[in-house]
Amino acid sequence: MSTENIEQQVKLYGQPLSERFGTVVQAYGITQRRLAEVLGLSAPMLSQLNSGRRIKIGNPAVYERLVMLEQRIGTPDIEETLSAVEASQPVLSTTQIQAGIHSETNAVAALAHVVPRQELEAALDLLGETAPTLAKVVRLAVRESQNQQAASDREDARR
Repeated sequence: MSTENIEQQVKLYGQPLSERFGTVVQAYGITQRRLAEVLGLSAPMLSQLNSGRRIKIGNPAVYERLVMLEQRIGTPDIEETLSAVEASQPVLSTTQIQAGIHSETNAVAALAHVVPRQELEAALDLLGETAPTLAKVVRLAVRESQNQQAASDREDARR
């Protein structure tokens, strides 16, 4: 493990990739091989990033999937979350990654925050199969709204 490479990862990603990968592996109860599949990486590449032999994730979509997994930690249906993230086709530029802009997840989170869940669910019913892409976004917003509520309930329980 190269200390220099790990320091570069911290500059790029806020912390070593080994810590970020480890958190996701533990939270979802998956192997590193399964994480590699979900992210869209080969297992050897994940290992090289994890150990610091490689510094940077070359494909922006892989990084975005990692962020998606991190943001969805604690979701009740782990396998559904893993499948949805694995099937996603996020498109980000390196500039967006460095700026911390994650448009797909920000849009869903914003929708979940602004629109009451009952209204999102009603919209989902109305959309049906007529607008599948929009229905997917609204479905993600409903799930995000549920996650926000669950996090809020856990926070209230701690107080």
